[in-house]
Amino acid sequence: SAADLVDESSVELLTDESKLQEGAKVYAASCAVCHAADGGGTVGPNLTDEYWLHGGSISDVFKTIKYGVPEKGMISWQEEMGPAKMQAVASYILSLQGTAPAAPKAPQGDKYVP
Repeated sequence: SAADLVDESSVELLTDESKLQEGAKVYAASCAVCHAADGGGTVGPNLTDEYWLHGGSISDVFKTIKYGVPEKGMISWQEEMGPAKMQAVASYILSLQGTAPAAPKAPQGDKYVP
């Protein structure tokens, strides 16, 4: 399908509620263990603030999910998820911006300004 042809150069932010809910399910199953259920971060960084270690655009977040950050323990998810799921979860992660997690980690990286 067209959704499976998405890559880091063509990915677009999804705002459709059903796609964000799909991303939320993927996040809960695959990402929450390191980034906390509310995105505040545990082993992995806080995903709710404006600071990003690997860039905060939809393309950057998609690429980080796709290729991982092996030197920091984050695996590549491209084999397990496929492009459509990676786009949905990247969009969901960006929807967490500005939320108030219970125990947020301190900001890490650089402030992302679109």
